[in-house]
Amino acid sequence: MQFDHPFFGYLALTLEPVEKPDMDPPTMATDGIHLYYHPDFVKNTPLSELTGVIAHEIGHIILKHIFREQGREHQRWNIACDYAVNYLILKEFKLPRGCLQDPAFFDKEAEWIYSHLDLSEDENQVTLDSHSEWSNSKSKDGKNDTEKDGDADNSLISTDLEQEWQNRVAVAASQARIKGNLPAHLESVIDNLLQPKLDWKTLLRDRITSCAKNDFVLNPCNKKHLYRGFYLPGIAGEEINIAVGVDTSGSISDEDIRMFLSEIKGICDSYDEYTIHLFFADADIQARYELRPFDPLPKIIAGRGGTDFRPVMEEVSKLDITALVYFTDMYGSFPDKEPNYNVIWVSTTEGYEAPWGAMVEYPTDERKRRRRRR
Repeated sequence: MQFDHPFFGYLALTLEPVEKPDMDPPTMATDGIHLYYHPDFVKNTPLSELTGVIAHEIGHIILKHIFREQGREHQRWNIACDYAVNYLILKEFKLPRGCLQDPAFFDKEAEWIYSHLDLSEDENQVTLDSHSEWSNSKSKDGKNDTEKDGDADNSLISTDLEQEWQNRVAVAASQARIKGNLPAHLESVIDNLLQPKLDWKTLLRDRITSCAKNDFVLNPCNKKHLYRGFYLPGIAGEEINIAVGVDTSGSISDEDIRMFLSEIKGICDSYDEYTIHLFFADADIQARYELRPFDPLPKIIAGRGGTDFRPVMEEVSKLDITALVYFTDMYGSFPDKEPNYNVIWVSTTEGYEAPWGAMVEYPTDERKRRRRRR
């Protein structure tokens, strides 16, 4: 899974395998901390299907099924969750024969499926795995949720675990993008999962890291999993070669520009090796620089005219870069065609969607007053 399905492979390695001979059905299960398995099932299931079932368990966690039951009828919720997760997993993996599938439920969330299920038509619908462990998550002190006093404590444990998985998914997505192996159908799932929760700087770094040059080597190996006896590839080094555009038009305040420069400094500090082609522009390019390690950031900023993104993008198209990061309020003229390199918009305007490229909203106190009409 690490090599062929790195997103799921990374997440699988965060679960602790636990043999459980008394589980029902005798397949697999997870509580977000452990990967429970029935020994006979592992022994007798073809490897391709076994890999799919592991991905199925991870799918329940990343889709938050183990956190979202919220008083619904247990068995009905279990079946709805299996329909939802199987649609996602079958796009990449094989699952054992008889797993729940229905074209009417394709691309639907578990809550929608739950409200449309008619169990009277087929009383024999059963889940692929056991879901009884969903209520058995443990806190860091090793106690079960049921050992805690009161629902408030249980809620806090669930929230902590959910946030931990938010972070794991962000890292897993970044690792898969680095390897050039994050399927398109997972992109929207991950974006919907992370966008409301993760700090914007994490999102920005994830986007930039996905464009970083790197090399995977077995010597030295990834030390994180040595205690398990797993020798997995490590990253020899990361190097970014990107362009950065800074909007210096009249609608951008001095404070905005200071914050933009601070974030550019943060990008530089995050990598040992980098080349950043820095552009300051309003309706035209006012200044450009090439930054490498230990180069100081410029302090004199010119501009304050209108906004046109085309001059910077035209110059960037002549460079050998992997991405353009543009800090702006999005009030400007776009090129007619999408460029042939990645564009990451860091926007001070809330709720705006660019015609193409990845959007990262930059939090400012002024954003509520600067919403752009769609």
